[in-house]
Amino acid sequence: MLRRFLFFPFTVLHLALIGASAQDWQVKPISGRDYVPISEVATFYELPEVVPQPEKALLLRSAQRELIVTTDSRLARINGIQHWLAFPVISQGGNLLISRMDLGKTLEPALRPERISGFTPFSTVVLDAGHGGYDRGAASPYAYEKDFTLDLARRVRDLLRKRGLNVVLTRNSDTFVPLETRAAIANRQRNAIFVSLHFNSTDTNPAANGLEIFCTTPRGAPSTDYGNLRTRDMVAEKGNLSDLQSFALACAIQHSIIGKNQPFDRGVKRSRFAVLRLTECPSVLVEGGFLSNAPEARSVASAPWRDKLAAAIVDGIWGYRLLTEKGVAPKLASEYRAGTPKTPNISQKFEQSTGN
Repeated sequence: MLRRFLFFPFTVLHLALIGASAQDWQVKPISGRDYVPISEVATFYELPEVVPQPEKALLLRSAQRELIVTTDSRLARINGIQHWLAFPVISQGGNLLISRMDLGKTLEPALRPERISGFTPFSTVVLDAGHGGYDRGAASPYAYEKDFTLDLARRVRDLLRKRGLNVVLTRNSDTFVPLETRAAIANRQRNAIFVSLHFNSTDTNPAANGLEIFCTTPRGAPSTDYGNLRTRDMVAEKGNLSDLQSFALACAIQHSIIGKNQPFDRGVKRSRFAVLRLTECPSVLVEGGFLSNAPEARSVASAPWRDKLAAAIVDGIWGYRLLTEKGVAPKLASEYRAGTPKTPNISQKFEQSTGN
């Protein structure tokens, strides 16, 4: 049933659509946190179609963009993929509001990645095969996580090298590498990005499935796996030097994997994993599926399936490269599914010239 607070009164939305500018945000302090009305988000990002959805959700969209938010939830859907907000969307006075933190750290870079400042074109990709040695990671009936991550890292490496990029592996054998050392390897590189590869597992829900990707939690926000702010959330980590760039990299890879391979989308998430918070360059951590889920474990054990995952990760990295070099927004999941080129054959020209 449609609840009153899900619907923007016509007069409010109409006035917002004709009157707001970049300087017009009506910031509302609530319980010590700043919020902005979703109606103004609709105006600013030119999302004129506002459609109430079931379960307290609201869809805002245009021909080019789409945003779905839900009252009292941190889960949002932006341009076709899931995102986890820092704080829940709230309702007040018949309107929905989103935190100012999420406006700046999630909505803006997701909807307009080409507007992010501070991009540095990169020539090196540091690939981090999770676990190794005595740290076996999750187990499946077929092999350990450490085996699959190393195999995937090598497949991604080979594809990236064909595209002319330098690749550094944090490990290239079944050896244990401390988390701090993995971050240090990345920090020693010039003009680099860092991609850590893992596979998921759970002891409590064998049906859990899908793919998710993590980037560094912004300072002043809780990570996705908990809700209340902690003291350490206020500490600036090395990884916060590239908050927005890491987020853009995560989005580019997630759109590619979801669009090309179409697994269940668990979303772009935030965490203070050591390899993310200690790494100064743009960094992400990919969880490529659940080894505790029988069908996904079989898929991960398949070499052709890992080839497809590696290719999707590389396409996402390449989309981020075009963003850093040419200011071209990476392709969306829908564009990958439709086979639509994002730009006039920029990547195709490069691939032809390198014989890929």
